[in-house]
Amino acid sequence: MKKSKRIIITILALIGLALSIELCVVYYNANFVIDANPSICVINSSLDCDSVARTAYSQFFGIPLSYWGVFLYCFFLFMIFVDKIQNIRFLGFLKVFKNPSSYIFCVSLFSFIMSMVLFFISWFKIDSFCIFCLMTYFVDFFIAITAKNREVIENGESDKPKRLSVIDEYKISFSDFIEAVKVKKYLIAFVIVLLAAICFLIYTSLTNIFSPQVQLQKELKNSFKQYTGEIEGTRIGSKDAKLVIHEFMDFNCGGCFVVNLYIHRILDEFDDVAVIQHNLPLDGMCNHNVPKGKGHTSSCIKSYYALAAAKQNKYWQMGSILFNNDVKTEKDILEKARLIDIDIRKLKADAHSDDVKKEVEASIKEGDLREINGTPTLFIGLKKLFGIGSYPEFKEIVIEQGGREKPNHG
Repeated sequence: MKKSKRIIITILALIGLALSIELCVVYYNANFVIDANPSICVINSSLDCDSVARTAYSQFFGIPLSYWGVFLYCFFLFMIFVDKIQNIRFLGFLKVFKNPSSYIFCVSLFSFIMSMVLFFISWFKIDSFCIFCLMTYFVDFFIAITAKNREVIENGESDKPKRLSVIDEYKISFSDFIEAVKVKKYLIAFVIVLLAAICFLIYTSLTNIFSPQVQLQKELKNSFKQYTGEIEGTRIGSKDAKLVIHEFMDFNCGGCFVVNLYIHRILDEFDDVAVIQHNLPLDGMCNHNVPKGKGHTSSCIKSYYALAAAKQNKYWQMGSILFNNDVKTEKDILEKARLIDIDIRKLKADAHSDDVKKEVEASIKEGDLREINGTPTLFIGLKKLFGIGSYPEFKEIVIEQGGREKPNHG
């Protein structure tokens, strides 16, 4: 491999590796850290790495795409220097990698094609883009261009030599693979690694060990019932409830979505519990504790519309809409609001009214007084609870604080 090509690919691979590591951090914070601050790449509702990281499309076989990216760029770096590494005495077996440029080209081109698929998924399905992901797409493209061999080969059909085509590159890579596995020890090693990889991917796909939030939300959607009992404004549950749960929440908070589903199940199973939701949008547009332009973009407008819907006693129906990741703008909210029986003109007017804005400000001030630093935060009787656990743990706390199960749920 020419020195100039080696240097360029090394620089590009290191950039890709750095981006992938940062995306691992973004993914971890978005899916594992309930009170994490928005990532640096959250710019607006259209450029939101966190939203993309929370979708099922951010994984492949249960493994985050950012992890695959780290592996990909490490592979490129390994291939760049494999001709040097194989000279180490006990690493002589690496001489089977005869054409590293071809391998890098084939893999990077395939990665770029997959990136284009993800780009269109972001465009048409998620309706949001991850700017760091977009940068890796360009990195893959330039690695492919740089790694492409410019050498000429003999042309059996003509006296004139021809340049290596894309198909030729893949033929070379496949031919090297076939030649390598003809050696028994390499074939055995390949089969062992392949079986181990398949078993690992089956495990990650079935357990979602790297995406517990996604798995939890999937289970909740399939099993939890929507409560259809007494509702008044932001309060839901029995008017004579002995136990009233106060929840401070944000419609763009993944943990709040889960707690919302917990609430509906609790109300279905208990007859003396009520819940009051307090809107605490972690969005700099309306929350003085969050820098302007930062935080959970669109949380303020969602809170405004939720409280506006409460004036028509549709707060909880609207809330189910607002927790949807596809709802990001006022236009989205108004389109989805048509799915419930609500006066759209009044809804919009109330959402922009001073009364509703004052309600949100009051909730934020109450959150300050109660020293609330993140969402979801709940006050269940005498117990303050931050974050989420499993539903059985949540239910146990409700019982400890005086909640009484219905006879058929005991």
